[in-house]
Amino acid sequence: TILRMSGDYWKTCALHAAVQLDIFTVMADQRLSAADLAEKLNADPRALAMLLNAMTAMNLLEKSDGIYANTPEASRFLSRKSPAYIGYIIKHHHHLVASWGQLDLAVLSGKAVRTRATHGSDDARESFLMGMFNMAMMLAPRIVPNIDLSSRRSLLDMGGGPGTYAIQFCLSDPGLQAVVF
Repeated sequence: TILRMSGDYWKTCALHAAVQLDIFTVMADQRLSAADLAEKLNADPRALAMLLNAMTAMNLLEKSDGIYANTPEASRFLSRKSPAYIGYIIKHHHHLVASWGQLDLAVLSGKAVRTRATHGSDDARESFLMGMFNMAMMLAPRIVPNIDLSSRRSLLDMGGGPGTYAIQFCLSDPGLQAVVF
């Protein structure tokens, strides 16, 4: 159990790599060989086949006679073509891996060992903001109807990220105005 726990990082890294490479979007509803997909991604066919086999072992791809296809779960959550896409938050997690790998140093020093992932590259910032948006879009439409703001005209959304909750509240009550800070 302990050794399995110690080695589980490979699954995370493999998933992160597949999402970073946008494999599930490129696959879409197609059935492709590793060589065909490698050509589309400009990737090494042998290395890609190993990653695709890992995704198959993780039940995110199906493989038959050397041909790969997305599972329904991968199509729903890992293809940018799906409204339920969660790849941005996975990419955000990818940007956090290096700092988690230094947790022992942070514990020894009591200080941060990295800069904030949301202040890094444009990709890191987009991954964070869009990841927060995608997660909020799964929750906000279910939460908003349960909170009555009809007697209010203003909403201050502190730490509201891309403003997803504020937008959903304003859509629910057109007389409501929101400020996202």
